[in-house]
Amino acid sequence: MCLETCVGFTGPFTDLETCPVSSCCASRWDPGRLCASNGHVKVAAKKFTTIPLGPQLQAQYRDPHSARAMHYLYECTQEIIMHLWETGEIPVIDNITMGLDYLSPVLHGDIKENDIVLMVSLDSAQLYEHKDSDCWMYIWIIVNLAPDQRYQKIHDHPGRFIPGPNKPKNLDSFLCIGVRHIAALQKEGLKFWDADCNLVFCSNLYLLFPTADGPGLVYWDGMVGHSGKNGCRIYCGVVSCRKTNGRHYYPVLIKP
Repeated sequence: MCLETCVGFTGPFTDLETCPVSSCCASRWDPGRLCASNGHVKVAAKKFTTIPLGPQLQAQYRDPHSARAMHYLYECTQEIIMHLWETGEIPVIDNITMGLDYLSPVLHGDIKENDIVLMVSLDSAQLYEHKDSDCWMYIWIIVNLAPDQRYQKIHDHPGRFIPGPNKPKNLDSFLCIGVRHIAALQKEGLKFWDADCNLVFCSNLYLLFPTADGPGLVYWDGMVGHSGKNGCRIYCGVVSCRKTNGRHYYPVLIKP
């Protein structure tokens, strides 16, 4: 990756020797090692870490207890669908499994019994107080687990870490490897051995929601962000206001 955290040398940047950002142009390689070897030894000046999700999910099924916990989503979904057919309504919506964004692909056959449903959450964090230690990361959340388990630290699977302290200028180049890994598993399927049922099955991954805070959502939806003129995340048409000659917009509905 770029020494200044501009881009990751993946995808269209794989073969570049320097940062493609015009204001940076930093070398991809450690200048000390490169100079000492007369340009023969090329060691990355900086690295970021991507942790593939597939092996983490396979490990989830290798223990009978954790494999049994993965059955929650299918069992809960069947109860909800049965109740929906009998009564025609869902009286209380207090779980992802009761929402249309999940039930619609289930009823259309896009999500099947053995499929794993995922959410991904992107955010930045300062690791140490009073120190330039910002980093960017995303984690995978397994929706197949019950609500009282899926958000626990032990069940949240790390996907990628980008060291700072600078903010990435092209986050897609850092997401590239992890997203391609998920796309390959969605296309080809992933085999599991269920230690609870002693069965081997093939599962397809279904990405339900990419999530982040307001500023982070820009990297998922490609919109202008919360400080832009039309910064709503759902294209609602609300136009924000700004002070005369100001640069930041605010979603104000009533004039002071």
